[in-house]
Amino acid sequence: MIGGDKYVGSVGKASLAIIALMFLSFTTLLSIWLISSYETAVRRGDERVSAASKIVAANANWLNSLARETLHRIDDALGPSTSLPGPDRVRDLDAAVYDLPPQATAYVIGADGKTLFSNDRDIKPINVTDRDYFVRLRNGADEYTSPLIISRLSQRQIFVFSRRLERNGVFAGAAVIAFDASILRPIWDAVAIGENSIVGLIRRDGQLIARYPEPAGPVDMRNHKLFTDYMRKATSGTYRSVSPVDNEDRLVAYRILERTPFVAIASADINVIMQPFWEDAKIAALLVAFALVGALAAALWIQNLIKVDTLHTRQLADALRSNETLMREIHHRVKNNLQTVMALLRLQGFEPEAVQKLNERISAMSAVHEQMYGFDQFSGISAREFIPSFVRTLVDVHGRAVSVDFEIDDIVIAADKATPFALLLNELIANSMKYAFDGRASGNIRVMLHATEGEESQLTVADDGIGFDGRSDSAGMGTRLIKAFVNQLHGEARYNRLEGTQFTATLKLTD
Repeated sequence: MIGGDKYVGSVGKASLAIIALMFLSFTTLLSIWLISSYETAVRRGDERVSAASKIVAANANWLNSLARETLHRIDDALGPSTSLPGPDRVRDLDAAVYDLPPQATAYVIGADGKTLFSNDRDIKPINVTDRDYFVRLRNGADEYTSPLIISRLSQRQIFVFSRRLERNGVFAGAAVIAFDASILRPIWDAVAIGENSIVGLIRRDGQLIARYPEPAGPVDMRNHKLFTDYMRKATSGTYRSVSPVDNEDRLVAYRILERTPFVAIASADINVIMQPFWEDAKIAALLVAFALVGALAAALWIQNLIKVDTLHTRQLADALRSNETLMREIHHRVKNNLQTVMALLRLQGFEPEAVQKLNERISAMSAVHEQMYGFDQFSGISAREFIPSFVRTLVDVHGRAVSVDFEIDDIVIAADKATPFALLLNELIANSMKYAFDGRASGNIRVMLHATEGEESQLTVADDGIGFDGRSDSAGMGTRLIKAFVNQLHGEARYNRLEGTQFTATLKLTD
């Protein structure tokens, strides 16, 4: 039973190990799939923001070209004087700024900082002598692009392109074009890189020019890693960063525009970029959960089967032990009953020789039962263990100095064939002991049992006595019994007189 429990336990452990291995293999495949999904999401995110930054860069180049050309046309339209004495001059300036978008406003500012002309019909008089886009020109700069500033007229976020106006070598004022920051809204719509994305323009010194969605106010990015690290290594690229404006985690693409003051940027919320990966991760988590539940259910089912199988194994082991005990008891009682029969025969007053012969045959049957219950060989008996012991007992009964040699193969004689075989052997040995050594004090008997091809075995009993060829005009009881037992064992037998008597029989002793 212990061995059976160990076997069942090892099978259960092996089954659980297989389930665990399958679950591990499944999760490994899911992990590989998720890694691939993550890499794909990152790659596509890089591609999307890079493409968006190119769109922003193209529009920034257009804005820069438009502003520079318009400022140049305004300078040319003013002629030798920046004053505006009549309507024709106003019409000339209107022609110079005709292709500006609605988010742009053009101004001509005199040397005193006061507005001389604007395409905004609702212009209000203001003084800009403290604005950098005017001060830089007054101090000698030819052109200037401002960072993000707040308009004093509309209170909106704007950025400004300005051009120095000079007449006869003297500063005569400034031509200015102010773009409302909302001009980036159509660009943001066009790139379509998801919610919480941004597009923007940054001046090369790190000052924010414009951004959509709009920030709370001007932003200085000189110490941001875009300027301290990435732009020093490459003119374009992507990186992940927390925005200094709103602290949102985004994937950012930048592009430095040659011959302009701009750095174009486009960025997408990292959660939007990684959304396909998170969806795959949810699917993977559900699959793992289902697989885990299935594995646990299978493990519990196997454990239950193991318990049931262990119980059945124990019950079978108990039943086997009971059967073995019963069989042992049966064979023991049969042996005892045979011995009782032998005692009864001796008490009946039959002739001693007849009683002796009967007792020998009954002893042969008793020996078979003793072998079975003594060695727990209920399905058959071992020829190597039974024959030498049995034959020596028969020889000792006759009290003669006869030696016995054995050549016995490892054959298991079936239980239903053991008794006729023992009786056959008893008759053969008894014949040799009674007749072969007549007038001699000693002799030799050889007993051989060899397995042959198929299911048959060959029994040989030979002695070095006076010799007998098996032919007789009147066969005795022993001879008839030998023939009967050979027939019962589905065999054939023959005698040879070779320096004594040799009996050879081919018998079916196994199942």
